[in-house]
Amino acid sequence: MGSKLNKSTTYSTGTLLIGLLSTGVNAGWEVQWIERFDGDSVNWNNWSAQTEANYNNEVQCYTADDYSTQQNYDVSDGTLKIIARKKTHACPTLGNQTKEWTSGRLNSKDKREFLYGRIESRIKFHNLEQGTWPAFWMLENRISEQPIKGDNDNVNWPNPGAGEIDVWEWFSNQPDTYITNFFNTSGCAEEVRYTYPNGSSDVLNWHNYAMEWTPERIDFFIDETLVSSQDVSGCPQYKEPMFILLNLAMGGNLGGYIDPTLQQATLEVDFVAHCQSTVDNQATRCDESTPTNGELEHNEQLNLIVYQNGVPTSAVDTSMGEVEVRATFSAEPNLDNYILTWNSGRLTSATEEGNALKFDPSSLPSGHYTVTANLTSLDDADFSLTQHHSLEVKNGDDIADEQDQSTSPDSTSANSSSGGATSGSIAIFLALVVVFRRYFLGVRR
Repeated sequence: MGSKLNKSTTYSTGTLLIGLLSTGVNAGWEVQWIERFDGDSVNWNNWSAQTEANYNNEVQCYTADDYSTQQNYDVSDGTLKIIARKKTHACPTLGNQTKEWTSGRLNSKDKREFLYGRIESRIKFHNLEQGTWPAFWMLENRISEQPIKGDNDNVNWPNPGAGEIDVWEWFSNQPDTYITNFFNTSGCAEEVRYTYPNGSSDVLNWHNYAMEWTPERIDFFIDETLVSSQDVSGCPQYKEPMFILLNLAMGGNLGGYIDPTLQQATLEVDFVAHCQSTVDNQATRCDESTPTNGELEHNEQLNLIVYQNGVPTSAVDTSMGEVEVRATFSAEPNLDNYILTWNSGRLTSATEEGNALKFDPSSLPSGHYTVTANLTSLDDADFSLTQHHSLEVKNGDDIADEQDQSTSPDSTSANSSSGGATSGSIAIFLALVVVFRRYFLGVRR
């Protein structure tokens, strides 16, 4: 899943946003790009769902679902909610591996990438139960991870071109602290743990997490507090563009034991922004109140939502009747003065009707199908929005098999057995994992 925004403006999709390399004594910040999450779905012009991520023995299946009743991304009331749901699931993007949870992982690779400046987000987490592992972090853009564009993005983590910076990483098994971190292969990695003043309950409140990045230093902040200042002048990493990641992992090496009573966990994000230094103001943060550079473009969104029998769905059942893919445009819902065109791919029987693409799924084999919508303007020849959507089609036998699997005694016992370790063993295991991670491996998500 992905989309592309082509506009003849200074900052279009995929634009590299470069911050000034140093700040003056009285320098402030100026917003170059900001994601306010003020629509009603994920802006896929800025983000991709990294559905193929499968690291650290985690137990979730990452999805691209921002529209169904079991959605893992909810954009509403001006914030993004990444929601992990307890749901035994044959994960289609991981070869139908059985996963115990679904969740979300967004990255801005190839869409919004940054070199130096201040990157900031306002975040709160909704849960203190054990087993969760949310993070706001960055990777260099030549890493061999989805989406693969083929633009020399074939570097393995954590080599130069695939370095990692963790702005905020929290796991509920050590809830009083969070981690800032950066990894590379030359021995200049560092992990710093910040202790919340009020303990674990602080993670339930809104905080601004930020980093300021130059070729020489990386400084980490929570609100107005400097957490850590690191010399990276000798590091081979952190000299190339990086992209942002927001995700909620479950279990695994650092998420650890999951509270068996936990059914849902939520990471909430108010905004994400990138700023560069300026002498025109004295702003100390990079947020929604920070002045912009005057060329900041509006984040128009072309959204595609799938309905079957008038109900939003994340998977099409071949036995349940007509399917409709509806297109909406955040700037003008009625699409007046715009032209919408569709590419239905392998859905050869699909027909266009108004702002929708309709088809009968009854004769389709199970699998994934991609539809593409393109929006152009009658008033602006340079305006073009393209949105892709991957449809999962299942027949009745597939759905019955999944239901049998999720309710079988084996799957039930597998879920309940995750809590069999004693609390003492868990604590020792987690301590060993942290030591091993810091001094021998590093952990990627």
